Amino acid sequence: MPLIVRRLVVAILTVVASGSMGALSAYAQKLDRGFDLTMPAAASGDELKSQPDFWVMEVSFKPMRMIRVDVTDPKTGKKRPELIMYLVYRAVNRSQNAVPGARQNRPVNEEDPLPRPYFAPGFTLVTDDNDVQHVYYDAIIPEAQAAIEARERMDLKNSVEVVQPLPDPVPPDAENQNAITGVAMWRGVDPEADFFSVFMQGFSSGYWLTTGPDGKPLVWRKTIMHEYWRPGDEADQREREIRRLDEPKPSDQPRQDPRWIYRADGDTTAHPQDVPVQEEKQPEQPAKQEPAPAKDQPAPAKEQPEPAKKQAEPAKKLPAPAEKE
Repeated sequence: MPLIVRRLVVAILTVVASGSMGALSAYAQKLDRGFDLTMPAAASGDELKSQPDFWVMEVSFKPMRMIRVDVTDPKTGKKRPELIMYLVYRAVNRSQNAVPGARQNRPVNEEDPLPRPYFAPGFTLVTDDNDVQHVYYDAIIPEAQAAIEARERMDLKNSVEVVQPLPDPVPPDAENQNAITGVAMWRGVDPEADFFSVFMQGFSSGYWLTTGPDGKPLVWRKTIMHEYWRPGDEADQREREIRRLDEPKPSDQPRQDPRWIYRADGDTTAHPQDVPVQEEKQPEQPAKQEPAPAKDQPAPAKEQPEPAKKQAEPAKKLPAPAEKE
């Protein structure tokens, strides 16, 4: 190989290596940057009015990530490498001003205090690719949890360990935020799925009660919906390819992600429907009745048809007078 060609090849490899190291360094900085997205503790006036014990948490997230660890197969007891998807979050209870006249969830004896609520989150991942959907519930994976804690450099609780009485609400400027940090983990997620949604319940007590199609009560719970897409290769999955749908995406449809929604119990679709609007029934107006005629009043005379006018008969011609002799 000529010397000039060899130098050119070395220069190109140096530039490629520098770019790769720069990308890895930038990615490491992003990994250590911490929580990059926060869902505010949003509440409407209707929500505060409908529940006297309404509460909602401010939730911060790290990017969706993946880690490959040796996981024990519960059926065989043997360990095998497995790719785990996980989401690290931090939750803080924020104060909400109650609205006078709240009507739901009142105790039978209003002198009794309401029971202290519990924080018990649940996470569901639903893939949506080519009209094929699969549902995955977060799992308890001790080997993966230990590896994630070492990677994230923080103590994390899984969805069982994190269950506890709801912390007291704190204002944003409080020195001690009394935050809860946890992790949701999923295993066996379809590597061919390019689009998926994560639904997070248990971060608010908000709910609506409606009547389902079968006539039975149907509960809709306030839920965080987080949508993702990953334009990658299923044979070489990389967490850097996972993006939120509020980032550049192959769709011109505007989205707000993540967002608070109300999701019906038992709904496992990737795009749940909204709470149906309950139309208020207007009171029926009584039919107008004609006033009855007063008693002892003569009935109005019926109009008689006018007699037909007689046509004038043509005048008869008189005989001519006789001539005088």
